[in-house]
Amino acid sequence: MARDAIGVLGATGYTGRLIVDELRRQGTPVVIAARNPGKLARVAAQTGCESLVADVNDLASLDRLTQRCRVLINTAGPFVDYGEPVVRAAIANRCHYVDTTGEQPFMKAMLAHDAPARERGVAVVSALAFEIAVGDCATALAGAGFREIGSAYLTYVTRFHPSQGTQRTVLRMLQTTGYAYEGGAWIEATPASVLRTVVFPPPLGRVTAVSFPAAEVITVPHHLPVREVRVFMAVPAALAHAAHWFAGPLTAALRGPLGRLAAGVIGTDTGGPSEATRHTDDFTILVEVRGVRAGVAAVERLLVRGHDPYGLTAAIAATGAARMAAPGYDRCGVLPPAAAFDPRPLLDGLSGAGLSYKRLESARA
Repeated sequence: MARDAIGVLGATGYTGRLIVDELRRQGTPVVIAARNPGKLARVAAQTGCESLVADVNDLASLDRLTQRCRVLINTAGPFVDYGEPVVRAAIANRCHYVDTTGEQPFMKAMLAHDAPARERGVAVVSALAFEIAVGDCATALAGAGFREIGSAYLTYVTRFHPSQGTQRTVLRMLQTTGYAYEGGAWIEATPASVLRTVVFPPPLGRVTAVSFPAAEVITVPHHLPVREVRVFMAVPAALAHAAHWFAGPLTAALRGPLGRLAAGVIGTDTGGPSEATRHTDDFTILVEVRGVRAGVAAVERLLVRGHDPYGLTAAIAATGAARMAAPGYDRCGVLPPAAAFDPRPLLDGLSGAGLSYKRLESARA
């Protein structure tokens, strides 16, 4: 059996199905995989894709899947709970690995697999999704030419309807340790521990934003000489101040009965927003890099805009996996998106999915 296919684990889930549809639209051979045979059979009948039952608790099934595929896209989260066996199987079977996570603890832990991945010529690329891959590549562009970087700040303004899978992952992240990158090292950081005011170009203008444990904190130091990385989310001012004071106690409470109650409210289904709702969702990211360039202190700002985050995630994951499956792809190890691919071509290639970016006027710091 030819090993030419791209596999999608979690293909019966919301994001997984969107990625399958995008790969089929691109004409790529696809193998779909999930743990529920009934759901998997229905998706296979609807898509005409080859299917394999695979469960993260069944290592033999993961071996069969990764032996069949040239690249595997993993969408089965929360990754901090279920991701590592899939990464291990991919490396062992020389199958490139992609996922859509934004989970800091998982990505930080996976750095331990860098040497085995390099030895076997496998690329392990997490966070090929709108909220990390785009920010990571945009920060790489903004930081180009800097000899040293004091800080890289990313601020998100979003209008977003999360799927149930995303809600479960967010809950799981609030129950685990988060990180900031400060002084050239990762440090533990509570969500909303830092508040700041950020000025966007019109029509957004001035916004209040709180820090949150996004995965660019893990990825950006891999490819830029940076001393500090923080990611912020714009929220109403009253909510920002409430989060700043109560995020610590809330995180502690979510590790107990409150977390179990929240999990019950979210449920175990794989539903998500309708296509019409997806197309009303949008986001703006402001990247600000401060450091020394050409011997003087400088600031570089890049503005990124897009819509339909889930549709864009499908396009990013499918595009990245297709490039990894192509002859001549030779990058290996545990890589952030901006190191796995050339950042500018990756972003430019997403214009058809509604992504745009522009450099704002640079200035001396």
